[in-house]
Amino acid sequence: MELIFCPIDDQRVKRENFDCGVGELNEYLQKYARQNHKKGIAKTVVAIPETGNGEVVGYYSIAVGEIKREFLPENYRRGLPRYPVPAMLVVKLAVDKTMQGRGIGEELLLESLRKSLRLSSEVGIFAVKVDAKNESAKTFYLKYGFIPLENDPLSLFIPIASIAKMLE
Repeated sequence: MELIFCPIDDQRVKRENFDCGVGELNEYLQKYARQNHKKGIAKTVVAIPETGNGEVVGYYSIAVGEIKREFLPENYRRGLPRYPVPAMLVVKLAVDKTMQGRGIGEELLLESLRKSLRLSSEVGIFAVKVDAKNESAKTFYLKYGFIPLENDPLSLFIPIASIAKMLE
């Protein structure tokens, strides 16, 4: 299935029936994502099938943030300033239950990483950070080279340099 990635405020987007199985993620998409997108709090990109009626099959939201230096593993702290480093945050990522297991989560993640890499050529971004919802989500991110932070086993990061190598 070919997907179109577009901003949540695109006229084609229908998000009312989205259900990923996690109420908080459903509610965010249905009630708050468009507001946050317009206000510049978090930008949300949705995936809709190229041939379809605009129903959202997955989405991610990103925002800017930071990672405290002391939370990075020791080998990543060397050579960094003694203050927090800039990071792109993947604040939400979800796939509709009817589409789970088809690689859409991977496509959404890779799309968010490509966007982060592009932006890093214009603004300072040391890494991409994500707070996994649970161990299953953590396992998903670990497959793509994310590394646990030292303050929380579900907080993970991947350096921009690693993203650049992965996407070559």
